[in-house]
Amino acid sequence: DEEEGEGDDDQGAEHHQEESEGDDEDLDILLGDGARNNALQNDDDNPDSSADVELAISRAEHLTSRRPLLLNRVLLRQNPHNVGEWIKRSKLYLDLGEADMAADALEESLRAVDARKCVNGSPCTLVLTLVDILENKRKDPDGARRVLDRICAEGDFDFADAEDLAQCHTAWVELELRAEDWDAALNLARRATSGKVGKKGNRAARGLSRSLRLWNLLFDLEESLGTVQTTKDAYDRALELKVATPSHVLNYASFLKDKKYFEESFAAYERGLGLFPFPHAGAALLWKSYLTDFLERYGGSRTPRARELFDRCLEDCPPEESPEFYLLYGEYEEAHGLTKRALRVYERMCDSVPTSEKYAAYRLYVAKATQCLGVTSARPIYESAIKALEDGPASRICLEYAKMETGLREKDRARTVLAYGAQLADPRRDPDYWKAWHEFEVGHGNEETFREMLRVKRSVAAAFSTVNYNAAEMGGGVPKVDTLTEESALEMIAEREGVEVDSRKKPVIGGFVSGKKRTAEAADLGEVERRAARLREVTGGSGVDGGGAAESSAAAGSGGVGDDEIDIDDIDGNEEEEAPATPSAKNVRGVSQKAIPAAVFGGITASGDGES
Repeated sequence: DEEEGEGDDDQGAEHHQEESEGDDEDLDILLGDGARNNALQNDDDNPDSSADVELAISRAEHLTSRRPLLLNRVLLRQNPHNVGEWIKRSKLYLDLGEADMAADALEESLRAVDARKCVNGSPCTLVLTLVDILENKRKDPDGARRVLDRICAEGDFDFADAEDLAQCHTAWVELELRAEDWDAALNLARRATSGKVGKKGNRAARGLSRSLRLWNLLFDLEESLGTVQTTKDAYDRALELKVATPSHVLNYASFLKDKKYFEESFAAYERGLGLFPFPHAGAALLWKSYLTDFLERYGGSRTPRARELFDRCLEDCPPEESPEFYLLYGEYEEAHGLTKRALRVYERMCDSVPTSEKYAAYRLYVAKATQCLGVTSARPIYESAIKALEDGPASRICLEYAKMETGLREKDRARTVLAYGAQLADPRRDPDYWKAWHEFEVGHGNEETFREMLRVKRSVAAAFSTVNYNAAEMGGGVPKVDTLTEESALEMIAEREGVEVDSRKKPVIGGFVSGKKRTAEAADLGEVERRAARLREVTGGSGVDGGGAAESSAAAGSGGVGDDEIDIDDIDGNEEEEAPATPSAKNVRGVSQKAIPAAVFGGITASGDGES
């Protein structure tokens, strides 16, 4: 036990010795080796040794608080053209409440940073931040003016981009506006756009006269603080230098219009259109505003001049932008011109607009012509529309044309239009067209015209089926369309070519005429004759009339078609001579005829043979 206790004492002594050595190392860092040795030697004689330790600790704390600034200084020594680090350094000083140090840091940055090598920000940010600190933190607007004068007027900092220098001029003007020195702000804006500021060889100073930022500021100040003449001079100078935009032209014309200078406003539009003709995107805006203001001012009093403006506009106007101007032109002619001129305008619109808008243009043309000249005047318009439009819109135009002719009770013309438009409408993709034709034939046609409509429908379906097959084989992007089955295609080809097809491979649809095709049962007329003869033998002459009726009904019922559709030229002449002559049904009184199915004859014959 004593040995274990001695061992614990030794470990505690070693641990205490390590802690004391760690404290000695901390003191070495804070005080240095020499100062610590002197403090240990004179510990008993010098009562201020503890004060040195406290001083060292305070120094360490101060060093720790300045760590961000020191790290920032290291980064700036590595790259003095880092704008973001200079801005960060000024913010660090502001957080410490040292506005003077922040301003001094930014002044140092203006001397150290090269505008052509700067990174992480624009060099004008240094100037703007410095001006903000001087104006708001140090409450020294005069110092801010001196900095801006040194940068903008004297060219103390060499900017690489004119836009950076323009921002500095804008900040100077805004500083004077905040100080409510209106004349100074207006003079500064005028001087900045004059091109006579800064050093002559400075590239950024030469580009100030083309800065949109400064011109926008000058226009705003002139309209609010200047006179009408100075504002006109500013806009005219911008147009001469060709730095104005379409929005500037619109603002200039609107300003002159508000001041009742109407003709000068139109002159401004003309100058703007000279700078921005079609196909410039701003030309449409300028022409629209120009025509609207002109018509609002003069109305119908200067019709030749208005027509000249419209013609000039539409002469170079792209097709995509033209519908709006054609509509405006047509409305003007309807209100102040002649009806024929208005209709010619709409006709020009139909020829000039893009393909996607031709259908709407022709419908408008038809409506205007019907309203002004009557319904029949729309016929040539419909015909030209059908020629000019694509298949889909043309088929819809044909429906409208046929509807108009039906309203005029011109049924033959309407049927002709529908037949012509049928070649443009696929029955599977445009069922509305065929439904309309079907309703027309039901209401105004007969059996022959209805059959003709069905024949045309089958032919068109076959034609479009071929086209769709080829489109599917040649490339993608074509909408998938259900094609015909093999049986239906063979049937269409057989009917078109006049070839017989075995009908047992397909069901016979009741209610439709099968043309020259016959079923196998209907084609075997000899069997029918033999069954009828056996029936006459069994009945002993009393069923003569019934046999005649049975023969005719069997021929009709087994084929499923009417008498006028059955070709009986190929019936064997010998069988007809062998059949006994039957009296006509007209000679028998009180007896009615009724068609008996062919299957009944077979049953009766079988029973008769069994009895005999």
